[in-house]
Parts: sequence; structure tokens; C-alpha cells
Amino acid sequence: MAEAKLFRRMARLDEEFPGQLATFKPALKGLVPDDINFTEDSYDELFVLLSAALYYVRDAKLRKASANKSGGNPKLVSVLMDEGVKDKDAVLAERILDRIAPYVPPLVFVETLATMHANQAHEFREFHGAIQRIVADLYRIVNGFEPAEFCPKALVRWASGPNRSAIYGALVSA
Repeated sequence: MAEAKLFRRMARLDEEFPGQLATFKPALKGLVPDDINFTEDSYDELFVLLSAALYYVRDAKLRKASANKSGGNPKLVSVLMDEGVKDKDAVLAERILDRIAPYVPPLVFVETLATMHANQAHEFREFHGAIQRIVADLYRIVNGFEPAEFCPKALVRWASGPNRSAIYGALVSA
């Protein structure tokens, strides 16, 4: 585990990475443990939140159902869509997901999904529909099926690779 922390710290030291995350800083306030520096301890939360936001950006039906159920859409989704569905911020979010994916441990990710879904605070309740979709797509991927249409590509690559068996074990035991 110490080796994994070292690699995550090295990834964080990338010159572009902090600047890319700074774009989303106001929208992520209060949602991740370290919403100021985005340390490696925040990667699992960032992976969940950015994946969930991309689901909402791409799937209008899911976005509308979630807004009706929770009373609104997350601020992060508004940031990703301020110029439309093909917004440059949505493309940036996908690049960030690709960047942090190798540093997100599968067991921690599944635990984070469960924790965020169980949290009834308004800012987390807005993400519940997308979190359910993430879990459903993870289950499809690890069982060899195609994910839903709007599943972020980074999530598919991460779940189909070497993490597949660990994700399967975490989903079945959860």
C-alpha cells in the first residue's frame, strides 16, 4: 500500500494536473476530503464524482429524473454543461478520469460509492441516481457485458483491466 501512495503522489506532482482540477474546485467544495489541494487521498471521491457528473451531462433522462427526485442537479454538472453537452469542461473531466484511474484502488472505490450513496446530505443526494448507474455499469463490465450507453470511457477502461476481478469481489461481497 505504501508503494501505491508513492505512485499517487508522483501523479499529483504532474505540472498540468493541479491546474486541470482547479477548474472544478468551486463545484467540488465540500464533496471530497481535501477540496483545496486534491491530494491522492481524494482520488477515489474525484473518480466517483466526475464519473457521475459525466453520466448526467450525457444522459438527459437520468439528469431530469435525478433533478425531480433530489430537487436539482449538482453544481458540478452545471459547470460541465455551461456551454452545452460537448463543453470543453466535460472533455477535461474525461481526461482527468483517465489520469487518476490507475491510482484508484478498486476496493476503496466501491466503498466510496457505498458511502456517498448512503449519505443523505443534499449535495450527495443529487448524485445518487448516477452512483446507482455507476454500480450497475461496473457490475455489467466485470461480468463481461457491455456497459450502458453513457458510461464514461475511462470508467470502462479502468473496470475492464486488471482491476476486474477485485471489483467483482468487492461488488459481490458488498
